Amino acid sequence: MDFAQINHFLEIYRIGDYAGLFGLLISFVGFFITIKTSLKARAAATQATAAVESMREDLRKGDTVADFSSALAIMDEIKRMHRSPNLQLLPDRYSQLRRFLVSIRSSNPLLNDADQGTIQNAITQFSASERIVEKALEGAGSISVARMNSLVSKHSEAIQELLVRIKSEITKGGES
Repeated sequence: MDFAQINHFLEIYRIGDYAGLFGLLISFVGFFITIKTSLKARAAATQATAAVESMREDLRKGDTVADFSSALAIMDEIKRMHRSPNLQLLPDRYSQLRRFLVSIRSSNPLLNDADQGTIQNAITQFSASERIVEKALEGAGSISVARMNSLVSKHSEAIQELLVRIKSEITKGGES
């Protein structure tokens, strides 16, 4: 069989036309499969993004609970330190407490405006208390242990209430 016979065979049976139509059909099927796969990949990427964001939110909530717990522990330690004759470490503890409270205030989506105000009041009060202790350490004043501990207790109770409510909201969110 030579080239002319092959060419004649292809012309008689219109093999080229059928091959072109078959190629076009394969292209449409391939395009359809590509679009379908692309949409599935997009949906999977959206789900993955949502899962990552949910995980980040859960981590922020966990960090918030840990920060609340740490702040409460520091408040208890501050009350004990007020009763001690050595007040040298108190300014550092007040500073650390304020850092925890600022972190809680600035990074928690579960806090409403009233909660933010409660935390801001505590930050302001602990800043003022730190200045009082600093003056006492310089010998320019003294502290009233009962008054200082009363203020710490007041803010500790408010922060504890927030912690309980936040934990409750986190638990409710996990059940949904």
